[in-house]
Amino acid sequence: MREGILLCLPTSGNGKGFLQRRGTRLLLDGKPLRRVGVNKFDLFLRFLEGGEPKAQAVQAMEEGAKQGFTIVRFCGVGFYPSHMRNWSNEKVYWGAFDELIQTAKRLDIRLIPVIHWNLYLFPDMANECVQDMLTNPHSRSRQYLWLYTYQLVSRYKNEPTVLFWELTNEMNLVADLEFMFPYGRSDLNPMHEGTAYMRLRRDHFTTEQMIPFLKEWAQFIRRLDPNHLLGSGFSAPRPAAQHLRKAQGKGDWTEDSEQEMQIYLRDTHPDPIDLISIHFYRKHDNLRFGNRDEDSAQVLAVFKRAADRIGKPLYIGETGDDYDQRAHAPFLRNVLEQCRRWNIPLVLIWNWMSPGDAYDVNPQRTPQIVHLLREANQK
Repeated sequence: MREGILLCLPTSGNGKGFLQRRGTRLLLDGKPLRRVGVNKFDLFLRFLEGGEPKAQAVQAMEEGAKQGFTIVRFCGVGFYPSHMRNWSNEKVYWGAFDELIQTAKRLDIRLIPVIHWNLYLFPDMANECVQDMLTNPHSRSRQYLWLYTYQLVSRYKNEPTVLFWELTNEMNLVADLEFMFPYGRSDLNPMHEGTAYMRLRRDHFTTEQMIPFLKEWAQFIRRLDPNHLLGSGFSAPRPAAQHLRKAQGKGDWTEDSEQEMQIYLRDTHPDPIDLISIHFYRKHDNLRFGNRDEDSAQVLAVFKRAADRIGKPLYIGETGDDYDQRAHAPFLRNVLEQCRRWNIPLVLIWNWMSPGDAYDVNPQRTPQIVHLLREANQK
């Protein structure tokens, strides 16, 4: 690869500063961060595809900026191996990423790229399993991940348009589940996209394997880039996450206490990961610690209390409601109210201007929800 692939874009000249952490507080341009943003999962993939998909992505960014949604989380890498066919072509692959950055800069949008969204991507490209990537630094998949991380982070380390880096998407939800599929399974493997035939036992992993991998990866990023904070990209831990972890493959679904949840949250966000991420949806994330009200978001107070005790800021990387069935979105309304009440600095709605997604939010389909989000930002 040519040396140019590692060059950084010029630092933004519009006065933007980097997001800063002060204990459990986040400061942006010297002020406490309090913002409702959005997810646009396929934002980069559309820029990479070009043509009409790219035009639609630019339109979504422009409409988002118009509505005041100036923080966007997205998949910062290919999802399937087929999306990586131009990875070695700097003009095509990194040129598309450069255009995305420049478009965000023009619109005064901050970006949250997820470095490795689909956990199987690099193992599939290397004809390996997930455990190879997690436990063997010399595996092809680990080297692919490290190379991609190096290229992405080095390229934009001086760019404040990147709000912070996220490592994964909900990796914690895959840990400690080998007992459920001891002989393999089919998961995210459409072979025409270049994936493996099947998922094997070694595509499973434990929390104890995940933690040192995350720590080493985060340390690698921090050495490359001292400017940007790091978030995990995790969902809220499973209600039984710590019991599943301690069961060592035997599958204990006993619900965790608040203290046990806090231990799991702490251990899976090792330094130098700065930010505690949770994804928070109705029912499975909310029905715990005695709460039986599906539309209540009162459990967010427990997560915020745990994060404060750990000493790191908490943010909600994904949330939403079923707008087809629940146009008034009572759960989402309660989430926004609880975030305001407990000073949770950032909440990102799934999924902006994404036709076909049951959680699609856009001014035509869900004008009431767009108004709700704008009102929350004003508050």
